Amino acid sequence: MPDHNGMLSFSSIQAQLPAEWNEANLRALILKMNEALHRKIIVLDDDPTGVQTVHNVDVLTQWDKELLRDALNGQETVLYILTNTRGLDAASAERINREIAENVQAVAGETGRKVVFISRSDSTLRGHYPLETDILSEVMKRLTGKAYDGHLIIPAFIEGGRVTYKNTHYILDGDMMIPAHESEFAKDTVFGYQQGNLTRWVSEKTDGRVQPEDCFIITLDQLRRGELVVEKALMEVQGNKPVIVNAMSYSDLDVLSLALLRAESKGKSFIFRTAASFVKSYGGITDLAYLPKEKLIAKGQEAHGGLIVVGSFVQKTTRQLEQLLNNSDIVPLQLEVDKILDPAERANELKRLINGVNELLAQGNNVVVYTSRKLVAMANKSDNFKISHTVSTALVQIVQSLSVVPKFIIAKGGITSSDIATKGLNIRKARVLGQVSAGVPVWLTGDEAKFSGIPYIIFPGNVGTDKTLLETVLKIENPENTGLIVPKKDIL
Repeated sequence: MPDHNGMLSFSSIQAQLPAEWNEANLRALILKMNEALHRKIIVLDDDPTGVQTVHNVDVLTQWDKELLRDALNGQETVLYILTNTRGLDAASAERINREIAENVQAVAGETGRKVVFISRSDSTLRGHYPLETDILSEVMKRLTGKAYDGHLIIPAFIEGGRVTYKNTHYILDGDMMIPAHESEFAKDTVFGYQQGNLTRWVSEKTDGRVQPEDCFIITLDQLRRGELVVEKALMEVQGNKPVIVNAMSYSDLDVLSLALLRAESKGKSFIFRTAASFVKSYGGITDLAYLPKEKLIAKGQEAHGGLIVVGSFVQKTTRQLEQLLNNSDIVPLQLEVDKILDPAERANELKRLINGVNELLAQGNNVVVYTSRKLVAMANKSDNFKISHTVSTALVQIVQSLSVVPKFIIAKGGITSSDIATKGLNIRKARVLGQVSAGVPVWLTGDEAKFSGIPYIIFPGNVGTDKTLLETVLKIENPENTGLIVPKKDIL
């Protein structure tokens, strides 16, 4: 039901919908069916935030056959491979997806392990679609001789307040449902879009190759009548059609997952373009309480400060940063983007920041390094990628130059967290411990990393309330009065 401003109310819509399907133990049944199929769900994650719903799974940042061979032999149903393609241009995204698909299929052929691909991307519809699912579909058809019956589009991200209703994708702001195409994310300089109805969004993204009427729809009404109804619908999908999935809860996703497994056991084959919540459901991964303070601090490094690196420019990140700066004693170091983009100024700016960070961490101070908040944007995608790459490289160089082991590291933003993981910390394989709060995952770095065995907190740019970043730091520090406002230290 619309409010007085014309926006839909989530609670009012839920009250009008059929009740959620309440069959018990769906997630356990999903896991059992996955194990019976003896397959591996390979999640190609276009930035590191996609593990924000799962725990006790591995994530690879490289995909050579040796590493894949070891990973595919692991007991877990789900394996993540970080591609970071949302931070790369289309040609690089195509090359990476093709290379991973070919390597995975080659290793799977050796081991006899079946694989299914999920292309995990942004819950606000940014990313290389349809490119990535097109490439995966093409490669797998060439290598296996079998085409997919459909590719499911599932952007619902329950933890982050992203839902799909009547084929339109929404972002929750409190109880209000904001159409995704009216949000700041739709104005993204690289992946912007105009359509929020997913049938029209697919047509927009495919440049008209797919028309709205070509899309297959899974409705909330079907999902709330149980898996047999949804299975029957999925059995009719063919020709790699886009399948738009409406979903407003984990119950909806669990019904979908079970229906998919039933259809797949009868020979149907699908590929997926999804946000993070579907992976948890489809993999049969159980709920886990948020990680306690003890899991968020590196053992033996308690006397050192922690490091937060903020690269994301979305408005939510800026508001979260303001809350952190104004309500804690963290020491702020601002990276001046204009200086980093100026070859004559770059070296001195980096030296200032590197020296400052190491000195402060050794003294036991928590430090936040953040990019100046004025977004520098150009007219075309290529130039914007170059700017983003230059700024991210500077943040990576700061982490590479650390001589003090931080007691924790938080990276804010998808591109930032990916580059710091792979280039700054040299992570090749990490373990996903769980989440510190809704949608905020924690990796444990591997033996090969610059700093092994430390918690690496990956904080998406578009997740949480204005206070979630502050609350994360306060949870780690565990002050006696978390409501205390502490004066800031001087900016270096």
